[in-house]
Amino acid sequence: MSLRAIGDEELLDYVIEKDFEDTVARVILGAVSIFDEGVGKVKLSRVLRGKDPGFVISRKPEARELYGKLRILDEDQTLDFIESLIRLSLLDLEDPEFPRLRITRKGERALVSSKLIPVMIPWPLPAKEIPIPVDEPMYERLREVRNRLAREEGLPPYCVASNLSLVELINRGITSVDALETVPGIGPGRSEKYGSRLLEVLEG
Repeated sequence: MSLRAIGDEELLDYVIEKDFEDTVARVILGAVSIFDEGVGKVKLSRVLRGKDPGFVISRKPEARELYGKLRILDEDQTLDFIESLIRLSLLDLEDPEFPRLRITRKGERALVSSKLIPVMIPWPLPAKEIPIPVDEPMYERLREVRNRLAREEGLPPYCVASNLSLVELINRGITSVDALETVPGIGPGRSEKYGSRLLEVLEG
């Protein structure tokens, strides 16, 4: 059995957004929360960057959905995020002899909160170009609806629709569910679940 990195390419859409750090922080906190026995920093980094398939397949199959989730980051960047979460007391590094990360109660609250997690990282975010929406007010209305849907379900915004997908909805002049499914990052599943709310704005 093999395991392919299933990293979330839509995280790339957030590199120009102030909430990219929040999105990555939530991925890390969510990952640590599934390790009841705790997990080492390097081990967690390798799983999230898609570098340790054997561990996931043989010892932690429930981590499959996390495998490669942060493959857009290198090891130092991932570890910087982890250290920042420790400084914020959202993660705790227990047992100095055999240090393992565990999520704290503060971390658990942050994970379900809609407030941005104030992670500070010492390096610039990678550059990524994003198309300019032809209708900026409509883009902002779409973002508001997208963010509201995400809050209702306790999800990060990109799980509903990425910023790039919202721009594509506008620039392609999408007005039907069938057309909605053709937009990168939307697809049939999200179209069925969120399409009617997004189309209300587009037809506005």
